[in-house]
Amino acid sequence: MGLNFALSSFITFFIIVDPIVNVPLFRAFLSDFDQKTRHNMVKKAVMIAVVVLVIFTLAGNTIFHYLGIEMYSFRIAGGIILLIIAIEMLLGKRPGTKSSAAEEEESMRSEDLVVTPLAIPLLTGPGAITTGIVLFNTASGITNQIILFIDIGLVYLIAYFILSRSEKVFDFLGQTGTMVIVRIMGLLLVAIAIQFMITGIGEAVVDLMTGFAV
Repeated sequence: MGLNFALSSFITFFIIVDPIVNVPLFRAFLSDFDQKTRHNMVKKAVMIAVVVLVIFTLAGNTIFHYLGIEMYSFRIAGGIILLIIAIEMLLGKRPGTKSSAAEEEESMRSEDLVVTPLAIPLLTGPGAITTGIVLFNTASGITNQIILFIDIGLVYLIAYFILSRSEKVFDFLGQTGTMVIVRIMGLLLVAIAIQFMITGIGEAVVDLMTGFAV
């Protein structure tokens, strides 16, 4: 399961973080800064995004236990969130679960641009946090859990490489190329979201049947 889990978790996180769709956004936000400053800001944003995601991924079980939430409930809820994001991607809309235009406009006038909206919620939003918690609980054994965090690191490393060169990437792909990639990722994310929900519903049914049997 190690290789399959590594590939599936990497692909899922890459689609959720979606550095390609963030290219024009980062390009717009950082256009007033010189190249060295842009690279430093992207680096800080990626580091903050990784730290936030890792903390929520590790703390997920504790939070659920404290609130009395079953994992299958969160898995179903997570699937719904991912499905909404996927549909927005397929329709060519920028996911509203990431940040609103008003929030971005306000952040442009703020010194906290790196934290919001670059790190949160553009790189680590509700979708990424949900995916991290679900996959961490899906991972069987410490080996797969370690693989999960390696995948997170690789995805954000690639995101840094792409976003720190956002102008070149955008010029290469163009608006049409970017939207084609977004549509393909959206279609894959639909399948992932539905699988999350099917698994969660299956676990819920088993739990309910066990409760009735007792």
